[in-house]
Amino acid sequence: MFLTRSEYDRGVNTFSPEGRLFQVEYAIEAIKLGTTAIGIATLEGVILAVEKRVTSPLMEPATTEKIAEIDAHIGCACSGLMADSRTLVDRARVEAQNHWFLYNENMSVESFILFQSLSLTAALKVLLTILKQVMEEKLNSSNVEVAIITPAAGYRMLSKEEIENAIKEIPA
Repeated sequence: MFLTRSEYDRGVNTFSPEGRLFQVEYAIEAIKLGTTAIGIATLEGVILAVEKRVTSPLMEPATTEKIAEIDAHIGCACSGLMADSRTLVDRARVEAQNHWFLYNENMSVESFILFQSLSLTAALKVLLTILKQVMEEKLNSSNVEVAIITPAAGYRMLSKEEIENAIKEIPA
């Protein structure tokens, strides 16, 4: 079956004799491996939070970065395969630097949002409450990353202590 399968998994529109699209099946499996990533924009800034799933006791949670800084004023939360997201983050960083080089200004970020009236503290509580509801594991600072981006301070990752303090403040 392996030899037969490899003949039909090269293209997204190549059907196997059984009528299956292996590329679509691979994509569905990759989605199942993904984790939750949430972002909320407020008047004060943007806050990002992600679930960090540790799939092996040999994995060091600190080495799995699911939130990345694109530029001093732009962050990115990643879900899915980390190899794919690293490629996209690297591309976004290059684009941001090219924009700065060509136009001598930061790349603008436009978004439409329902939470502008929230403060960053309230948005952090909302994000952690959502993550707590959708995560399989108990919410703690080793399986969650949070970044805050504000016009004044730029991109900043929250420390484990800050995340633990915020987790203590959400309702049980």
